[in-house]
Amino acid sequence: MVYEHITLTRSDEGIVTLTFNRPETRNSMTPAMGDEVVAAVGEIRADSQARVFVLTGAGKAFSSGGDLGMLARDSGAASGGGPSMLGAPRDFYARYLALRQLAIPTIAAINGHAIGAGLCIALACDLRMAASDAKMGMTFAKLGIHPGMGATYFLPRLIGTARAAELFFTGRVFDAAEAERLGVINRAVPREQLHDQVMALAREIAGCAPLAVRMTKKALYRGGEHSLDDMLDFEALQQGITFTTDDAREGVLAIMEKRTPKFRGA
Repeated sequence: MVYEHITLTRSDEGIVTLTFNRPETRNSMTPAMGDEVVAAVGEIRADSQARVFVLTGAGKAFSSGGDLGMLARDSGAASGGGPSMLGAPRDFYARYLALRQLAIPTIAAINGHAIGAGLCIALACDLRMAASDAKMGMTFAKLGIHPGMGATYFLPRLIGTARAAELFFTGRVFDAAEAERLGVINRAVPREQLHDQVMALAREIAGCAPLAVRMTKKALYRGGEHSLDDMLDFEALQQGITFTTDDAREGVLAIMEKRTPKFRGA
């Protein structure tokens, strides 16, 4: 498929990179770009060779959030809620949060400012690495609107309710160093090293047994909603399944033979 608002690239290691490609608007989010995210996620889910997903932005920003022109057009009492986003917020969210349907690990490479919904979509990824000069913020209150795009779900689960409340209530912008300290991101790195370090992490993940990694991801998100006993049952089931795979045998043999394993996802 030919995309207008995003790019989609693949590496030989099974790393798939989706880049928001509206640098002239700081990669602001529109329904049209969201539709392309949905299509790209469909492509990736159908790709049996995909092992890791990376999300980033073209130019100097990761994403500035909802397109300001759209927000201006659709806001206000007289608007009645515009059809492009505010009149159907769940549909808008669903376009971008389609990436949550990916069974493979997801990494947000925050190459620049990630503001509002732009930060939310980074939080929707499993891992986050940011350029040290990137700025982030849950600026919804400064726009006079309630947080969306899963903001009040993702952020408190990462950093706790009180810290999340401060960021929401003030709408302040913070830097990558504070984001790392709070736990919003895994780590901040110099801008010129971001791509290489993200790819190194992605390759490290891609080098592990793909079935085991996907099942582990499923368990991690299941764990927050279930008891310890429920999770022990789930882990026993999933571990039993992975024990029967060729990858499990290959992993054990590789350790015994002091070599790099060659996992096939079977």
